[in-house]
Amino acid sequence: MSTTAFDLGEYAPDARSLVTWAAILNAELLLIFGYVLLTPRPATDPFLLTFPFIWLNVAALVFLRVRPAPVDRRRTALATALAVGYALVLGYVGGVFGTGGQGTGLRLVTQAPPGFAPTVVFSGATLSAVLIPWKVAGYLALTYLVFVTVVDASGGALGGVLGLFSCVSCVLPVVASLLGGFAGVGATLYQAALYQSYGVSTAVFLVSVGLLYGVHRFDVTVVSRLRS
Repeated sequence: MSTTAFDLGEYAPDARSLVTWAAILNAELLLIFGYVLLTPRPATDPFLLTFPFIWLNVAALVFLRVRPAPVDRRRTALATALAVGYALVLGYVGGVFGTGGQGTGLRLVTQAPPGFAPTVVFSGATLSAVLIPWKVAGYLALTYLVFVTVVDASGGALGGVLGLFSCVSCVLPVVASLLGGFAGVGATLYQAALYQSYGVSTAVFLVSVGLLYGVHRFDVTVVSRLRS
């Protein structure tokens, strides 16, 4: 029976990374304090001010630490197609874009807490989009992890496809977004559920990233060590 030893040391950040992330976190705190002090009637709820940076920082870690295994063009093309499809579904049910609008054109929203601003809002005759920084970064990170999951999947391309659709972490954000949309029916109910949805969405995002990252680590690191 083969055993695999996990080296916890590889997950420990080095001194340079600690300094870099300390600087990033300090800069984020300064942005929050600047917003609270300089904005008339600012939002002051601690969770509302901090959760966007959870999404942004986790997304940054995903792009910095996760790399797909080298594979042939066919597998790369399949992974790209599935990831793009996933991004389109996630973006649509998550409210990043939609069909039809009021035709008001393009505008930039800056009077909002850091992470919410600057938000790009587009409303056209056939397409509308609301690009909130924390949401866009999080959805891109999930899309990238889905791409990596399909690229790394063992058992051939078919196994990767089946694994994607049976992967709970791939479905959770879509289901959560759909449930959030149903919970928001009616203006009063929507406003009541809005704050709670931020917490639920953040929890689902973290669980999804963790599960997908775990699948990536298993396929790339554990399997390769077992074979060696």
